[in-house]
Amino acid sequence: MDGFAFAIGLIAEVPSGVLADKIGRDKLTKLGKILTAAGFLIQAFGSSFIPFFVGQSILMIGVSFASGADDALFFEKLNFEKMSAHWRKLVSRASQIDLVCTLAAILVGGWLYTVDPRLPFILTGISFVLSLIPIWSIKDTRLELRKERVSQKMRHHLASIKEGFLEFLKPKLIPYVPIILAVQGLFYAFGWGLLKPLLLARFNFGPFAGSVVITSCALIAIGILHLMHKHAERLNEKVIIIAVAIGVAASLLLSLPDIGMWGYAVILILYVGERTIYPFMSEVVNNQISDDQRATGLSVASFLRTIPYVFLAPLIGALSTNNHLEYFFIGWSILIGFAALTYLLFKKKNAHMRLENSGIAVEPRLPIVEEE
Repeated sequence: MDGFAFAIGLIAEVPSGVLADKIGRDKLTKLGKILTAAGFLIQAFGSSFIPFFVGQSILMIGVSFASGADDALFFEKLNFEKMSAHWRKLVSRASQIDLVCTLAAILVGGWLYTVDPRLPFILTGISFVLSLIPIWSIKDTRLELRKERVSQKMRHHLASIKEGFLEFLKPKLIPYVPIILAVQGLFYAFGWGLLKPLLLARFNFGPFAGSVVITSCALIAIGILHLMHKHAERLNEKVIIIAVAIGVAASLLLSLPDIGMWGYAVILILYVGERTIYPFMSEVVNNQISDDQRATGLSVASFLRTIPYVFLAPLIGALSTNNHLEYFFIGWSILIGFAALTYLLFKKKNAHMRLENSGIAVEPRLPIVEEE
């Protein structure tokens, strides 16, 4: 069910970015919030598998519609300097606020669930509707395309999708593709999917202990994000990305033996790593994609980040059922190692090409022979 629902959302991911660039990022952001709210409410009032599946699918389509369109909308409206660390600082601060709200939701939602399991779903749906209030007046001020026939619009949409994917094959973005797939893809499986509850169970954390673990990890992540916001100008993108990749690969390998309560370190690394790397990846994509293709590019990045979980959901579920989850830990840690190495090689190559193009490269000297 999880794999199918995420696949449905994935199908809507890139076309939604194209629509955002064509008909308005503000419209897609608001529509995404409404569909997400509808998905939660359908699940809240359902009593069988079908309503839950339909609600989850609509929810994922809503998430896909807002994903990319919201970042592109606010990046454009705030008009940040591309070479500054201001966007990174804003995203870090937003992640802090998100975590604080998540902590409150975990505490209140856990209590409400004991009162009535439907209440958390109902209130979550209502909260998405209420989130429209502060952003309702924000408009996408870019010029819209002239009126075209349906066939012409379809051709332009398909061309925009193709251009969005081609952006990630260019030298400026291709080093990040393996990181998006392997590292951020794993974070997606941890944050949104099966991996978090399975790891908590693997380390023998019960429901209450698990909530304490997640809450404390969130508090630590808030502190780290505060430091990132404070020292944003000093942070090096390459150092952060490689450190997160190495830490995540090590955490997967640490999950192989029965380490019991020490599994807290694994949960912490995954939880903090996800929040640490996101501001840098968001900054890279927003800066490197042209203004008219930004929402499409962000949707492609979200597509690449999401697509591993469509296949990982049934794989992780099957391996866990058969008590062979260690195969996933070993295989994915190796994949992350290849992603980090590929990133470093491409970055080194791109830096060398920039030096050559700027004329800074020093030609080898020939020995000077003086005539007698």
